[in-house]
Amino acid sequence: MNEKYEFRVAEEFADLLFRPEEGKALGYGVRKVEISPEDPRFDEIGKLQTKLVAETNRSLFHGWIVHRQYTKQELETAAIFHLRITAVFEPCGEECGTAYDDSTACLRCCAGRTQTSDLYLDLRRAPKTKDIARTIANEWIVSQRLAELMLDAGLTGFELRPVRHKARYEDDPIDLSMIPTGRDLLQKALEADATGCSWKFHVWLNRPQQQEAWDRARSEYASVMKVKESRKRDLPIWYQLVVISKPMAVSPLTRSGIGPFDDDPKGEHRCPMGHVLGLNLLSEVHVNRAGWDGSDVCCTKEMVGTRRGLLVPAPLLLVSAKFWRLTRENRIKGCLTEVAHLV
Repeated sequence: MNEKYEFRVAEEFADLLFRPEEGKALGYGVRKVEISPEDPRFDEIGKLQTKLVAETNRSLFHGWIVHRQYTKQELETAAIFHLRITAVFEPCGEECGTAYDDSTACLRCCAGRTQTSDLYLDLRRAPKTKDIARTIANEWIVSQRLAELMLDAGLTGFELRPVRHKARYEDDPIDLSMIPTGRDLLQKALEADATGCSWKFHVWLNRPQQQEAWDRARSEYASVMKVKESRKRDLPIWYQLVVISKPMAVSPLTRSGIGPFDDDPKGEHRCPMGHVLGLNLLSEVHVNRAGWDGSDVCCTKEMVGTRRGLLVPAPLLLVSAKFWRLTRENRIKGCLTEVAHLV
């Protein structure tokens, strides 16, 4: 595995460690520099950052990203992967009418609130060219395309629940048994063995083969309920990815902290009850092998992040090799995969 760190370095301090031609100027006094942890200057970045903050209250770098590249053998032999959703958007569900029960959250770290309604989002803001995305509050959504691929591949460990647009009546539940076209659709769904699970039925209903009948059913329902039908039907179809498999315990080999050079020794961002590992994930994910129930979609028992405004701690999303191959073969957009380790 080849690992490199990408730092957003302040141009005014860049020459203290880097050559003038090193990195890429991004404008506004910021330079992007990539460096390996094996480079002798890597540790100097942390020391200089600490010194500048202490003496001038200024920072050498203002952001960082880890890039990990794997050999073909490492990818082909891995049993489980960390799925990092890189497509992020707002507003989040709480701002769009999604209801949460905070009484179930930890009093110390505020992790563990319960979603008590369907997920409502402004679907106009969802990434139009991605297959998977998340809000700034880590509400995970997948496209119709990815939903069909996951269902057809027989993946396990999850449910896909409809995402409602925050201001569209058509996203309210429709009683198909009330209208002729709806009854026809229900019969076809029965014949296609798509009625045993509500979320699988919705994925089937939104396939292109049913689109004409589904549009007609919505028009009939709008007429029956005496509501004005919306003319805008160009909003994409999304589903909330809900993990239902057994949560996996994170191994102590997983490193977390505030940043690459700060493991948070005081534990300011760790939950004493064990709910939150830290502010940021700083290494590859290691999970206990005995805790994996074999599902294709899993998440960790412990979370990462902090409760700040609309931001909340969230578990890490893990997927099987079968899921990883699906993302690679179908060029799924909106995520990156890193090898995770069973220990």
